[in-house]
Amino acid sequence: MTVEVFEHPALSTAAAQLSTLRAAAGRLGVPDPVAALRHLDCSPASIRTSASTVDTGALGVTAAQAEFRAGVDRAETGGSAESFGTWADTVDGQYGAAARAAAETAALGARIADALDELAVSTSAEVCALAAAASSSVDAVLAGDRSAEVVSEVSAACTAVLRTVSAKAATLTGLAAELEPLTTPAVQLS
Repeated sequence: MTVEVFEHPALSTAAAQLSTLRAAAGRLGVPDPVAALRHLDCSPASIRTSASTVDTGALGVTAAQAEFRAGVDRAETGGSAESFGTWADTVDGQYGAAARAAAETAALGARIADALDELAVSTSAEVCALAAAASSSVDAVLAGDRSAEVVSEVSAACTAVLRTVSAKAATLTGLAAELEPLTTPAVQLS
């Protein structure tokens, strides 16, 4: 039997627990319940690492903004032209906007990682329960029983797994909507 490896450990565990259902599905020619899990595979740890990197970058931008502001203040108190102050305020605002955008992106990344993690864990629990409920029929099919009752129960379990995964995947639309603001530049440089 092939061991399926997923990015998310809960999905790897679910795939292992669905292996006999998968084998029975293969014998009956019904949809592969393990293949359906691929639609939810993710790596929240990688997303969290990326979010942390962005957050570190935001801190760097904030520090650069503070240094810039201090330099501007020194320049303005030295009697520099008024146009320098206006330009400096614009650049300072851009630093601030970039820092805020980076911090918001990092926070969003962390929220998305948490949501994907919860989605994978809850889906895994649900599909494992579906497989467990059909285990006697799965065992019967694997033993060669092709009676209508056991075939129907195995087919229904596979269909239920696919529906569960599909319903959970549909919830990703909300996460995608949260990402939409990140598709435009946070700062327009002058």
